[in-house]
Amino acid sequence: MRGKKELLADILFNSNLVNLFKRLPMRNKLIILNYHRLRPKDPEFSTVFDDGVYNLDADEFARQVKWLKNNTRVLSEEELLDCYEDGIFIPPKTSAPSVVITFDDGYRDNYTVAYPILKYYEVPAILFVATQMVNARHIPWWDVIANLIKRCAKPAIRFEDQPFSMDTQKMDAIAFFQLRMKQEPYERTKYLLQELADVCEVAFPDPGLQDREILTWEEIREMTQHKIAIGSHTHTHRVLSTITPNAQKEEMILSKLIIEQETGRPVISISYPVGELRYITSETSNIAASAGYLLGFTTNTGVNDWRSIQPYTVRRTARLLEKVSTVSLLTVLPELFTWDSAASYQIKTMETHPTYADAYYRLGIIHLGEGKIEQAINNFQKAVQANPEYTEARIKLGISLAFAGQLDEAASNLLFILDKRSAFADVHYYLGIIYASKRQIPQAVEHLEKAVMINPTYKDAILKLGVLYCRQQQYRLALDMLERAGRIDPSDKDLQALLEAGQNIVRTYGDDCSALSPLFSSYIGGSDQIDELVKGFVTHLSISPNLNDIMAIVEKGVFPTENLESLLHLFEDYKAMYPGYSDIYYMLGIIYKKLGRIPNAEHCFTESVRINPNYVKARINLFNLLKDQNKLQEAIEHGFVLERLNLLYPDLYCGLAEACFGLQRYSETERFAAKAIAINPAYLMARQVLNKVNEYYDKVQNDNPL
Repeated sequence: MRGKKELLADILFNSNLVNLFKRLPMRNKLIILNYHRLRPKDPEFSTVFDDGVYNLDADEFARQVKWLKNNTRVLSEEELLDCYEDGIFIPPKTSAPSVVITFDDGYRDNYTVAYPILKYYEVPAILFVATQMVNARHIPWWDVIANLIKRCAKPAIRFEDQPFSMDTQKMDAIAFFQLRMKQEPYERTKYLLQELADVCEVAFPDPGLQDREILTWEEIREMTQHKIAIGSHTHTHRVLSTITPNAQKEEMILSKLIIEQETGRPVISISYPVGELRYITSETSNIAASAGYLLGFTTNTGVNDWRSIQPYTVRRTARLLEKVSTVSLLTVLPELFTWDSAASYQIKTMETHPTYADAYYRLGIIHLGEGKIEQAINNFQKAVQANPEYTEARIKLGISLAFAGQLDEAASNLLFILDKRSAFADVHYYLGIIYASKRQIPQAVEHLEKAVMINPTYKDAILKLGVLYCRQQQYRLALDMLERAGRIDPSDKDLQALLEAGQNIVRTYGDDCSALSPLFSSYIGGSDQIDELVKGFVTHLSISPNLNDIMAIVEKGVFPTENLESLLHLFEDYKAMYPGYSDIYYMLGIIYKKLGRIPNAEHCFTESVRINPNYVKARINLFNLLKDQNKLQEAIEHGFVLERLNLLYPDLYCGLAEACFGLQRYSETERFAAKAIAINPAYLMARQVLNKVNEYYDKVQNDNPL
């Protein structure tokens, strides 16, 4: 039993007998310790979040690090990778036990408590970060569950016929909901936190409180300067066994891209969320390799034998890390702690027994992915007939009906959800899109405003609300939305440029200037193309909740070739699944362009604008690509289409001026160069083109004097 082993560890450590075991040959073992959170020294400390992720306090961690420093070989990520030669791991030449220290998730105490201790003892570690947690400043789902239940003031709660007393069963309730998140398919738990908040009648934790729990990128960058390697813990920390292989690939690629962009260092390691073997899939290792990782770490899978280590299922232990006595004995005599024996290493995937509602829902998802909308609608309808409270099935039914043009039925299904749970930002957003499609603009505005009120950082809702304000000729409100979106995402250079242009327009022409409409048109599509927006929106939901994040990073970032190749495979897979989705072709065009494969890029941009002629960014990229290849006549045809949108893009008009000059269309050259200069008077390139035209006119006049 574990208690007896802890007692033995205490006896051996306190009597210094543990040092005798250091003489045993330990070169064949690698012990990787998996920490999460550390408590401060305060004996009165308590948390409003999950108690289960706190391993120990600062003093105890300092004792452990000191012991490990003096009695083991603590390897860095780089040193561990250096041990991998010709397909096998070779142990370092030392008689001391080999140890790696790791932390998961990205909590602030990793910086405030653990980092100073590691830095003082000059001990390396690997910190695995869930990037959405850092970017969005949101605590992870297990902490939200614990917080909601701890704050629940009701005497009891009931969830799907499962009762819990809030006087005596709060810990049981926390464990119940956390296990559901680990075991149920993602589509079944997507709204579980909101449902739990409704049941508990408690609001989500205060954003400021959440922010204080989470690392910042500045803190992470500082740690990289002092022997702390940063690895991926995926993007959203979704349990990999609950999502599709493509979703796993997205999680791994997106997290890697974000960390490399923020730290300027390559990311070579990933730890799988809740990484026991039951919570990963047979595809996970191959996906990690294809995403560009060199090492993949599991959780609570035991101790490694050097020569049998598999690089994408490296074993770690998070157990028995509470005391220096157990950590010391674990490192010098790991065989003593083969608790659960083979069960720790080989846990079979739990068989699921879906209800009829689940079966219909999953079949609907498959049909939606295949583009078989009618079959998808039929199956989602059967799912909600079997379980009228099946929120995600009803949402998918609503957006499928919208895609099929059955807008009244779509709205009815979404309103059914709001009758039960009025604080669903996503549902208000979907209804805003649907009412806009029906040209019921006041209702659309009402729901989009509610979405933004519930989630003030809902960028898509804010921008679409700006479009509708333009439709209502409320231009000041439209500009407010543009400014608000800009504050949410200051790294979006396109959005910042549009914001600056909008502010210039208002300063020049006043608040009631209709010229604001093209700003939104250039960014998210023409305001008279809401049907197209709905179509793209529905397709996007059936693909991936991370797609917008991936697109934004890929558009603006500079990446190694291997990262681009991983992204290329991901989007080629999506193209095969969703051949009618213009965003997929657009992103493929961007990736091919970054890889220097220009014919492929041209083809993809061409397909993107064929599918959606109002896709401004795709057409601009196609225009520039054609111009750079000296395909000037084709380029200006696309340029003229863009000109009709009255975009405030000086680069576009300068490019048109250059293309027209190359075709000896000098009057048009002069017109476009002047237009670029009018938008940006300091535009040197446009002035140079204009000078060339003037030089040509001077030459003609000199050659043909009156």
